[in-house]
Amino acid sequence: MKKNSWLCITVVSTALLSAGCAINQPAPDIKWIAQYSTDEFTDESTCRVTVGSRYTSRNIYTYTGALYPFVESKGGELRVGVMSGGKAKIPVGEVQLRIDQNPAWNIGINETPADLVPSQDIPEPYQAQLSDEQREMVASTYRATMKHTAQAMSPYTATTGEKAEAILRQMLDGNELIYRSVGLNQPGSGTGEYDLDASLNEALARCGISLP
Repeated sequence: MKKNSWLCITVVSTALLSAGCAINQPAPDIKWIAQYSTDEFTDESTCRVTVGSRYTSRNIYTYTGALYPFVESKGGELRVGVMSGGKAKIPVGEVQLRIDQNPAWNIGINETPADLVPSQDIPEPYQAQLSDEQREMVASTYRATMKHTAQAMSPYTATTGEKAEAILRQMLDGNELIYRSVGLNQPGSGTGEYDLDASLNEALARCGISLP
């Protein structure tokens, strides 16, 4: 069952602010669900399996400041990680996942796919002062910096490839998933926890996500 006692939600109301950190009580009907989306600019389809904090007959709701585990198929690529909830997304940073008593998995921001990175190049006036070799070196550094910035500010942290497959395999064989973000030499968000029940398998099947 989910435990989000660590979550502190920012609320505008002065009365609620005086109450301090809000506690989200575990909901009895938390289930893994499949979410479909299509990028309106690229027409790329994504199917994501994840959970939420509140469910209705038509929608699932997440909270700003809370983190949620997810499994995703994007462009045929398997991704497993943790994402930020709510409408105002926040950077997630490095995360740790653990399934049952298996060793914990660390997922760093450098593993996170950078889907949207600004394509702007070095301003032309600066390039004119450089040799071809220097121009390529500066451009390469610039692109690497922009990618790292995009990963560091990403509202999700995820891994891909064989590591993602190994984590998902443990999830399918396991009973419970715990996770947290990691700050500078300290836990960043406390610990979240979800059951790995039959709804996970059902949601993965709806997304067409399977292991080789």
